[in-house]
Formats: sequence, C-alpha cells, structure tokens
Amino acid sequence: MGNPGVRRRPVQKRSIERVERILEACAALLDEVGLDALTTVDVARRAGVPSGTIYQFFDGKPGMLRELALRNLDLLLVRLRRRVAEEGALTWPRAAELVLAETVEMRRTVPGYTVVDFADTRPGGQTFLPPGEAKEGGDVLAERLYHFALDEAGLPPLPHPYRVMRLAIQSAAAALQLSFAASPEGDPVMIEQGRRLLRAYFADVSSDA
Repeated sequence: MGNPGVRRRPVQKRSIERVERILEACAALLDEVGLDALTTVDVARRAGVPSGTIYQFFDGKPGMLRELALRNLDLLLVRLRRRVAEEGALTWPRAAELVLAETVEMRRTVPGYTVVDFADTRPGGQTFLPPGEAKEGGDVLAERLYHFALDEAGLPPLPHPYRVMRLAIQSAAAALQLSFAASPEGDPVMIEQGRRLLRAYFADVSSDA
C-alpha cells in the first residue's frame, strides 16, 4: 500500500538509511514533545540531516506521519505472523486477543506508538493511514488485518467483515486510550476489560459466519 505523502522512495542504501533515521527521529520526538509540537526542523536536527532532506522524501510532517503509521502496521503484521506460527490453529476470538496483546506490547516498547500508532491516538484523532478499497469504507488497517486473518491465519470469512473489523478496531482503540491515559505501561484492569470485550464480540460475530 503506497503512501501519497511520499515524494520519492529511496533506492540507494545511503538514502534508505537516511529515511529510516528520519522516521526513528520522528517517533522518538513524538514521545518527547507530542504530536502538536512536532516539527520537521526538530526531526531533521534529531536525525542529523538538513531540513530540506525531509522534503526530498516526504510532503513534510503529514507525509512522515503517514509513513510512520504504515511502518507501524507492517511491524504489527510481522509480530502477528510470529504469534500465529507459535499458536497454530486459531479462532476469531483468540486472534482478537493476540492482536490486542501485540498492540499493548507495541505501546510499551515501540517509540512514538502511544502517540501515533496508525492515527492520532487521542480521542477523535485523525487517521494517518490511506483509505482502503472496500466499499464499506475505512482505511487499510481493517483490510490488511482481515486479509491476514483469512490468508495467513486460516480463519473463516466473517459476515460484513469490514464493518466488523472497523468496529473492533475502534473499540480496541478506546480501551487502549483509557488504559494508557495515566501510565506508560497501561492499566492492566482496563486492558483485561478490552480483551474480554473483543473476545465476546468476535465469538458472537464468528458464530454467524
């Protein structure tokens, strides 16, 4: 899935490393100063590149954030592939638990993820992912998670799948926002409530499949 905020993709090793430094600096600064105070000047300074370098690759701050969101999505899928390989046969409720567990761990360990996972994580925050292709709407998070579940985890199709995925994603986001509002480690009681909510929801919708 492409990022319309990327002006050009790096090809040479040096340019690839420079873009990676920019994204790492962006993520670290999100934790330090927050989304609103983040500037391309500060990112460039932290990455050790001229400010103009950012605009060689991105359309400024929006492009960096979109690319960071897509990188986070790729990382989540890598982690889910490992978990699926360890688990073996899955059900939809168990798969939902794994997604939540990996997301919680990423919030605890991945720089910037609590501020920008795939969107501004504050209530009502805008998504930074490009729109999806499904007629039901939504962004690529719902689509890629659903196709991962079918194609790689071997789960059966769901009725109204993108509506189901979008509601589950929004519900999990609300639970996580409440869980991590006061602590970088998250409130374990609220995390557990989110797990139970997702498990019950997918137990219900998958029984209609």
